[in-house]
Amino acid sequence: MCKAPDLSGEKVSYPGSMPAQASAPTVRKPTLRQTLRRETNRGLGMLLFLNFALCWAVPIAGMGQAFHLGLKHLFIPPYDWLDRSPTFRAFATKYIYSKPQYADFAASAAWTLFSVSSCFAGMVYWQLKHGSLPLWLCFAYNCTWVGCGGRVMGASYTFAHKEGHNAMIYQRWIRKSVGNIFENWVGCLFGNIPWNFTTSHMHLHHALDGGKGDSFYQWDLDRSSAWDFLLFNTRIFNHMVGLSSLERFHKLGYQKQFHQLRNGMVIFWILVPAALYAITRSAFFLLVIWLQPLLAMTSFLAIVNWGFHAFILFDQNGEHVPCVNSLTILDGQDDYFGEDDHMAHHYSPQTWYTKVHEFQERMHADIVKHHGSVFKKVSIVELGILIILNQFERIAELHYVDHSGTLSTQQAADMLRARARHKEMEYDDYLEWLHTFGPRSDRRLQREDDDSAHAKAN
Repeated sequence: MCKAPDLSGEKVSYPGSMPAQASAPTVRKPTLRQTLRRETNRGLGMLLFLNFALCWAVPIAGMGQAFHLGLKHLFIPPYDWLDRSPTFRAFATKYIYSKPQYADFAASAAWTLFSVSSCFAGMVYWQLKHGSLPLWLCFAYNCTWVGCGGRVMGASYTFAHKEGHNAMIYQRWIRKSVGNIFENWVGCLFGNIPWNFTTSHMHLHHALDGGKGDSFYQWDLDRSSAWDFLLFNTRIFNHMVGLSSLERFHKLGYQKQFHQLRNGMVIFWILVPAALYAITRSAFFLLVIWLQPLLAMTSFLAIVNWGFHAFILFDQNGEHVPCVNSLTILDGQDDYFGEDDHMAHHYSPQTWYTKVHEFQERMHADIVKHHGSVFKKVSIVELGILIILNQFERIAELHYVDHSGTLSTQQAADMLRARARHKEMEYDDYLEWLHTFGPRSDRRLQREDDDSAHAKAN
């Protein structure tokens, strides 16, 4: 867990609350340079969000509603048939995955690969035959890119995520030939730079548990503010293009991760676009197929992470409280192999997705004591949007799970709002810290390097 600095946000009294052990961050009048930087970043965040609203909001919301209102009855049966097929599972275990339990992923991966490859091939075929892509076809492609219920988009990122966490997930012949199928191949069509999860996600986001220095850091912003969300949108764009993580690895002296991510950026930004343009001779094709998915995932991931790490609380020693700073969703409709339990994902990543309830049971006392961030019957996208819109009364009434049984709806709403507004430091101060932060100054990352060196020595 990340050590909290001598900084804090507002305090609020509610039953069983734990006081933050830090003083409020000093708010100073920003300089002209800081103001220009802030407003430039906010403006870029606005443009990114407007692009998301114009090009992607309808496909994402529409495909989600279409699935839950009826299409699930059409698509779930063939998925279940494949998932439960002993022959298919035996094949996946023998030839694809390194452990039998990983065959749980096989059906989703197979349907996703089929959908992505066929739709991409269809767009290339149309471009080569007709010389251009009509707008109706671009809209249709965006819908298939999302998939019914968001299953294609969600599965593509989920499996890229799991590959980044587990380099041994596949059989040796796949690891030595194709490598990470979703992270480095399929993921490119969803805006993911090759090796992004292996490098940035693992060595920044998880090493810091979302703390300072993470390319997804958000505790310098008011999470109840849509205005501040625009600043975060730009921060995620810098992550998506690879620049912020590459700069961090350079400062930290992480040469392996730096070179892996740099190579991924060369592939994503130069080699593949050049090849696609040579084939299609169309800049518009590159915009629709290559760039727009990255722009879409920028705002989508910003909303998701805004929800996953919306709340912050320190214990009496100034340490982050895990059951507050990473949330858990129960009975969510759009869970992908345990992704809804973000607390377990951060603090017990080795727990298999069917066993996350056991980790929740072990954390129950802390969840009761600290009024943990536990929610029910909501997707992380919906929860993220409700937080952005400052709808904490609605969250408290419909989705918050008070394991202590002591909070009224309004008390829960006030607590959640206070935790969402709590900051470790101010935005401008964080940017100054980020750009002046010297190599090996972070104790957590230093310890990770020391452990790695010790393991190699032995």
